[in-house]
Amino acid sequence: MKTPQQAAANWQGSSGKATTEYVAGVQNTQKDQAALAVAAGARYIQGVQEAYSSGRWASGIQRGGTAYWKSQTEKKSVNYGAGYAAGVSNYTAAAQKVMSAIAQGVANLPPRGDINQNLQRSASLATYLHGLKGQLGAR
Repeated sequence: MKTPQQAAANWQGSSGKATTEYVAGVQNTQKDQAALAVAAGARYIQGVQEAYSSGRWASGIQRGGTAYWKSQTEKKSVNYGAGYAAGVSNYTAAAQKVMSAIAQGVANLPPRGDINQNLQRSASLATYLHGLKGQLGAR
């Protein structure tokens, strides 16, 4: 029987193969992941509510505490930076939509004036942008 250290060494040594197989699995799947996620939404919410109600959610969070969360989060900083950099095209697409919407909203504002008129301008822009909620994402 392997020792825990041997098992851990095997685990660590297989990371390259695991990564390759992970990517191949993503590339080769024929499943519609978005549709499957949407279809499972009610079960997801039910599971979260059950975990919360039973105390499992709180227990899991408290098990490691803040120190554990910090150490694990810091270990993933490379992933954060890679994901951040990879998101530039999505950010650009969303920013184009948002900036265009703001420009259109500002162009249709009532004239500037006293404090009450300016508050109305601000409220008009906020209401306009709120009406676009869900339409200004990258896709």
